[in-house]
Amino acid sequence: MSSSSRDSWFREIRALFVKELRTEVRTKSALLTAGLFSVVAVVAIAFAVAGRALAGDLAAGMLWVTLLFASAISLPRAFVVEDEQGTGDLLRLMAQPHAVFWGKALFNLLQMLITSAVLAVLFSVLTGTEVSHGALYAASLAAGSAALAGTVTLCGALVAQAANRWTLAGAVSLPLLLPMIALGVAATRVAFGFGGLPGGVTACVGLACYAVATLAAGPYVFAAVWRN
Repeated sequence: MSSSSRDSWFREIRALFVKELRTEVRTKSALLTAGLFSVVAVVAIAFAVAGRALAGDLAAGMLWVTLLFASAISLPRAFVVEDEQGTGDLLRLMAQPHAVFWGKALFNLLQMLITSAVLAVLFSVLTGTEVSHGALYAASLAAGSAALAGTVTLCGALVAQAANRWTLAGAVSLPLLLPMIALGVAATRVAFGFGGLPGGVTACVGLACYAVATLAAGPYVFAAVWRN
């Protein structure tokens, strides 16, 4: 790739990221949807435990289930909205497919980092779950956010033109996200003091590798679909 082509590619990514950011600032639809779901889920869990301390493995499972569904109901909108507003064809003409994927994936990553950070704090405070390994807790959530952003962005693009796109996006993405959720739970349960630290670190590394693989393969799969 020449220097001019690379600069053009980065400009397209930045332009798409800024477009998504401005749209979200104006509408507040994606963050509001994920935020409301996360808050309601955590409050429901807090009422259910009624002041009792959650075991580390159970708390980790509840946290990641909440993150999974928060991403599934908010992230696919990145491409679904383009199709609903009739701007998908214009986007095909103006930007390269790799740049489109990265611009939207980076915005979704930012959204998931914000959602997971708020959710992690609310979950610890409202359920009284003690964090034994803060660095592992943060690393697992960051790696999980990257994997969620890459996978759900791609799945949203694959079903953007389907009639029941919102339901189908979640259905397509869930099987791809289940291995990632298993790794996330394994890492987070150790962060909550349930299990040995080496096992938690190994799970966190696996989660990071999953995120890298998703974000590396995503643009190529998306480019093949986007051209058709």
